[in-house]
Amino acid sequence: MREVRLLLLRHGECEGGAILRGRVDVPLSEKGWRQMFAAVEARPGIFQGIYSSTSRRCAEFAKAFADTVAEKLQDPHVSHPLSVTLLDSLQELDFGDWDGRTFEELYQQEGERLAAYWQNPWLTAPPQGESMVSFEQRINAAIKGILDQAFAQMAQNSPVAPAESTPVELGKTLSTESNTAQIATIWVISHGGVLRHLMARALGAVQVPGFYSQLTLPEAAVVSINVLEDTLGERYWRVDWPSV
Repeated sequence: MREVRLLLLRHGECEGGAILRGRVDVPLSEKGWRQMFAAVEARPGIFQGIYSSTSRRCAEFAKAFADTVAEKLQDPHVSHPLSVTLLDSLQELDFGDWDGRTFEELYQQEGERLAAYWQNPWLTAPPQGESMVSFEQRINAAIKGILDQAFAQMAQNSPVAPAESTPVELGKTLSTESNTAQIATIWVISHGGVLRHLMARALGAVQVPGFYSQLTLPEAAVVSINVLEDTLGERYWRVDWPSV
Protein backbone atom coordinates (compact mmCIF):
# COMPACT_ATOMS: atom_id res chain seq x y z
CA MET A 1 0.00 0.00 0.00
CA ARG A 2 1.30 3.42 -0.94
CA GLU A 3 0.11 6.73 0.44
CA VAL A 4 0.42 10.38 -0.54
CA ARG A 5 -0.27 12.99 2.11
CA LEU A 6 -1.47 16.23 0.58
CA LEU A 7 -0.95 19.18 2.89
CA LEU A 8 -3.31 21.75 1.42
CA LEU A 9 -2.40 25.28 2.47
CA ARG A 10 -4.71 28.20 1.86
CA HIS A 11 -3.03 31.55 1.29
CA GLY A 12 -2.92 34.09 4.11
CA GLU A 13 -4.33 37.59 4.38
CA CYS A 14 -3.98 39.65 1.20
CA GLU A 15 -3.71 43.28 0.26
CA GLY A 16 -6.86 44.92 -1.04
CA GLY A 17 -9.26 44.50 1.85
CA ALA A 18 -12.60 42.67 1.79
CA ILE A 19 -12.90 41.89 -1.91
CA LEU A 20 -13.89 38.78 -3.81
CA ARG A 21 -10.61 37.27 -4.95
CA GLY A 22 -10.68 34.87 -7.83
CA ARG A 23 -8.25 35.69 -10.60
CA VAL A 24 -7.53 39.21 -9.33
CA ASP A 25 -3.81 38.98 -8.61
CA VAL A 26 -3.04 40.66 -5.31
CA PRO A 27 -0.01 40.05 -3.04
CA LEU A 28 -0.01 38.86 0.54
CA SER A 29 -0.04 41.43 3.31
CA GLU A 30 2.70 41.35 5.96
CA LYS A 31 0.25 39.57 8.23
CA GLY A 32 -0.43 37.05 5.46
CA TRP A 33 3.26 36.20 5.19
CA ARG A 34 3.45 35.64 8.95
CA GLN A 35 0.34 33.49 8.90
CA MET A 36 1.67 31.20 6.19
CA PHE A 37 5.12 30.77 7.69
CA ALA A 38 3.51 29.96 11.04
CA ALA A 39 1.33 27.36 9.31
CA VAL A 40 4.22 25.49 7.69
CA GLU A 41 6.41 25.76 10.78
CA ALA A 42 3.65 24.02 12.73
CA ARG A 43 4.01 21.05 10.33
CA PRO A 44 7.68 20.09 10.55
CA GLY A 45 8.94 16.97 8.87
CA ILE A 46 10.12 15.48 5.62
CA PHE A 47 8.26 16.24 2.42
CA GLN A 48 8.82 15.54 -1.23
CA GLY A 49 7.44 18.47 -3.17
CA ILE A 50 5.70 21.83 -3.31
CA TYR A 51 2.98 22.63 -5.82
CA SER A 52 1.36 26.04 -5.98
CA SER A 53 -1.19 28.15 -7.77
CA THR A 54 0.42 30.74 -10.04
CA SER A 55 -1.43 33.56 -8.25
CA ARG A 56 0.95 35.90 -6.40
CA ARG A 57 -0.64 35.24 -3.01
CA CYS A 58 0.37 31.59 -3.34
CA ALA A 59 3.36 31.47 -5.69
CA GLU A 60 5.48 34.10 -3.96
CA PHE A 61 5.15 32.32 -0.64
CA ALA A 62 5.81 28.90 -2.20
CA LYS A 63 9.14 30.12 -3.58
CA ALA A 64 10.10 31.73 -0.27
CA PHE A 65 9.13 28.56 1.59
CA ALA A 66 11.31 26.43 -0.68
CA ASP A 67 14.25 28.81 -0.23
CA THR A 68 13.84 28.67 3.55
CA VAL A 69 13.87 24.86 3.55
CA ALA A 70 16.98 24.81 1.35
CA GLU A 71 18.78 27.19 3.70
CA LYS A 72 17.91 25.09 6.74
CA LEU A 73 19.13 21.88 5.14
CA GLN A 74 22.66 23.04 4.28
CA ASP A 75 23.42 19.44 3.43
CA PRO A 76 26.51 18.90 1.23
CA HIS A 77 25.08 15.54 0.12
CA VAL A 78 21.98 17.18 -1.39
CA SER A 79 22.76 17.97 -5.02
CA HIS A 80 19.28 19.16 -6.06
CA PRO A 81 17.52 22.17 -4.55
CA LEU A 82 13.91 21.90 -3.47
CA SER A 83 11.83 22.89 -6.48
CA VAL A 84 8.40 24.49 -6.71
CA THR A 85 5.96 23.51 -9.45
CA LEU A 86 3.58 26.35 -10.34
CA LEU A 87 0.28 25.31 -11.92
CA ASP A 88 -2.32 27.59 -13.51
CA SER A 89 -4.79 24.78 -12.89
CA LEU A 90 -4.54 25.34 -9.11
CA GLN A 91 -5.87 28.89 -9.36
CA GLU A 92 -9.08 30.00 -7.68
CA LEU A 93 -12.38 30.02 -9.55
CA ASP A 94 -12.73 32.88 -12.04
CA PHE A 95 -15.57 35.06 -10.71
CA GLY A 96 -15.81 37.07 -13.90
CA ASP A 97 -17.57 40.43 -13.43
CA TRP A 98 -17.64 39.92 -9.65
CA ASP A 99 -13.89 39.47 -9.38
CA GLY A 100 -12.05 42.13 -7.37
CA ARG A 101 -15.20 43.90 -6.19
CA THR A 102 -15.87 44.52 -2.50
CA PHE A 103 -18.34 42.25 -0.74
CA GLU A 104 -20.25 45.30 0.45
CA GLU A 105 -20.75 46.48 -3.12
CA LEU A 106 -21.69 43.02 -4.35
CA TYR A 107 -24.28 42.44 -1.64
CA GLN A 108 -25.77 45.88 -2.18
CA GLN A 109 -26.04 45.54 -5.95
CA GLU A 110 -26.37 41.77 -6.49
CA GLY A 111 -27.11 40.41 -3.05
CA GLU A 112 -29.91 38.03 -4.00
CA ARG A 113 -28.02 36.59 -6.95
CA LEU A 114 -24.80 36.27 -4.95
CA ALA A 115 -26.54 34.55 -2.02
CA ALA A 116 -28.18 32.08 -4.40
CA TYR A 117 -24.81 31.38 -6.00
CA TRP A 118 -23.18 30.57 -2.63
CA GLN A 119 -26.00 28.15 -1.81
CA ASN A 120 -25.85 26.25 -5.12
CA PRO A 121 -23.02 27.37 -7.42
CA TRP A 122 -23.64 24.48 -9.84
CA LEU A 123 -26.88 26.02 -11.09
CA THR A 124 -25.30 29.11 -12.62
CA ALA A 125 -21.88 30.66 -13.17
CA PRO A 126 -20.85 34.17 -12.11
CA PRO A 127 -21.46 36.70 -14.91
CA GLN A 128 -18.67 36.24 -17.47
CA GLY A 129 -17.05 33.79 -15.03
CA GLU A 130 -16.13 30.13 -14.76
CA SER A 131 -18.72 27.44 -14.13
CA MET A 132 -18.34 25.30 -11.03
CA VAL A 133 -18.28 22.14 -13.16
CA SER A 134 -15.36 23.50 -15.21
CA PHE A 135 -13.58 24.60 -12.01
CA GLU A 136 -13.91 21.17 -10.41
CA GLN A 137 -12.74 19.37 -13.54
CA ARG A 138 -9.69 21.62 -13.66
CA ILE A 139 -8.81 20.97 -10.00
CA ASN A 140 -9.39 17.22 -10.32
CA ALA A 141 -7.05 17.07 -13.32
CA ALA A 142 -4.35 19.04 -11.47
CA ILE A 143 -4.48 16.82 -8.39
CA LYS A 144 -4.56 13.66 -10.50
CA GLY A 145 -1.38 14.79 -12.22
CA ILE A 146 0.32 15.43 -8.87
CA LEU A 147 -0.77 12.04 -7.51
CA ASP A 148 0.13 10.16 -10.70
CA GLN A 149 3.67 11.52 -10.56
CA ALA A 150 4.06 10.80 -6.85
CA PHE A 151 2.82 7.21 -7.06
CA ALA A 152 4.86 6.55 -10.22
CA GLN A 153 8.02 7.76 -8.49
CA MET A 154 7.22 5.56 -5.50
CA ALA A 155 6.95 2.52 -7.73
CA GLN A 156 10.41 3.24 -9.17
CA ASN A 157 12.09 3.61 -5.82
CA SER A 158 13.11 1.13 -3.18
CA PRO A 159 10.41 0.51 -0.54
CA VAL A 160 12.80 1.66 2.16
CA ALA A 161 14.73 4.91 1.80
CA PRO A 162 18.31 5.04 3.12
CA ALA A 163 18.34 6.40 6.65
CA GLU A 164 21.07 8.92 5.89
CA SER A 165 19.35 10.52 2.89
CA THR A 166 17.28 13.70 3.01
CA PRO A 167 14.42 13.87 0.48
CA VAL A 168 14.03 17.37 -0.91
CA GLU A 169 12.50 16.72 -4.31
CA LEU A 170 9.51 14.66 -5.39
CA GLY A 171 10.65 11.13 -6.13
CA LYS A 172 14.26 11.42 -4.93
CA THR A 173 13.67 9.35 -1.82
CA LEU A 174 10.63 8.53 0.26
CA SER A 175 9.97 8.30 3.96
CA THR A 176 8.63 4.92 5.03
CA GLU A 177 6.56 3.99 8.06
CA SER A 178 6.71 0.26 7.49
CA ASN A 179 7.97 -2.30 5.02
CA THR A 180 4.51 -2.52 3.45
CA ALA A 181 3.60 1.16 3.17
CA GLN A 182 5.40 3.96 1.37
CA ILE A 183 4.43 7.51 2.24
CA ALA A 184 5.16 10.78 0.45
CA THR A 185 4.17 14.18 1.81
CA ILE A 186 3.47 17.02 -0.62
CA TRP A 187 2.49 20.65 -0.03
CA VAL A 188 -0.22 22.13 -2.26
CA ILE A 189 -0.54 25.90 -1.84
CA SER A 190 -3.80 27.20 -3.21
CA HIS A 191 -7.13 28.90 -2.49
CA GLY A 192 -10.23 28.51 -0.37
CA GLY A 193 -12.42 27.25 -3.22
CA VAL A 194 -9.82 24.69 -4.24
CA LEU A 195 -9.47 23.35 -0.69
CA ARG A 196 -13.24 23.19 -0.21
CA HIS A 197 -13.68 21.16 -3.39
CA LEU A 198 -10.97 18.68 -2.41
CA MET A 199 -12.46 18.32 1.08
CA ALA A 200 -15.89 17.72 -0.43
CA ARG A 201 -14.41 15.10 -2.73
CA ALA A 202 -12.65 13.30 0.11
CA LEU A 203 -15.86 13.33 2.18
CA GLY A 204 -18.05 12.11 -0.67
CA ALA A 205 -20.03 15.36 -0.73
CA VAL A 206 -19.36 16.53 -4.30
CA GLN A 207 -21.98 18.91 -5.70
CA VAL A 208 -23.98 19.06 -2.47
CA PRO A 209 -25.83 22.42 -2.34
CA GLY A 210 -24.73 24.55 0.60
CA PHE A 211 -21.76 22.34 1.48
CA TYR A 212 -19.05 24.78 0.46
CA SER A 213 -20.56 27.59 2.52
CA GLN A 214 -20.61 25.32 5.58
CA LEU A 215 -16.84 24.77 5.51
CA THR A 216 -14.99 27.47 7.43
CA LEU A 217 -11.41 27.85 6.23
CA PRO A 218 -9.46 30.65 7.93
CA GLU A 219 -6.52 32.37 6.29
CA ALA A 220 -3.47 30.09 6.07
CA ALA A 221 -5.54 27.04 7.04
CA VAL A 222 -3.92 23.64 6.50
CA VAL A 223 -6.05 20.65 5.51
CA SER A 224 -4.44 17.21 5.32
CA ILE A 225 -5.86 14.68 2.87
CA ASN A 226 -4.37 11.21 2.63
CA VAL A 227 -4.69 9.32 -0.65
CA LEU A 228 -3.97 5.60 -0.49
CA GLU A 229 -3.28 3.43 -3.52
CA ASP A 230 -3.61 -0.35 -3.33
CA THR A 231 -1.77 -2.95 -5.39
CA LEU A 232 -4.47 -2.79 -8.07
CA GLY A 233 -4.04 0.95 -8.49
CA GLU A 234 -7.31 1.89 -6.79
CA ARG A 235 -7.13 5.13 -4.77
CA TYR A 236 -8.95 5.98 -1.58
CA TRP A 237 -9.26 9.51 -0.20
CA ARG A 238 -9.66 10.48 3.44
CA VAL A 239 -9.50 13.72 5.37
CA ASP A 240 -6.99 13.53 8.22
CA TRP A 241 -8.87 15.32 11.00
CA PRO A 242 -6.45 16.87 13.53
CA SER A 243 -6.55 15.60 17.10
CA VAL A 244 -6.92 18.01 20.02
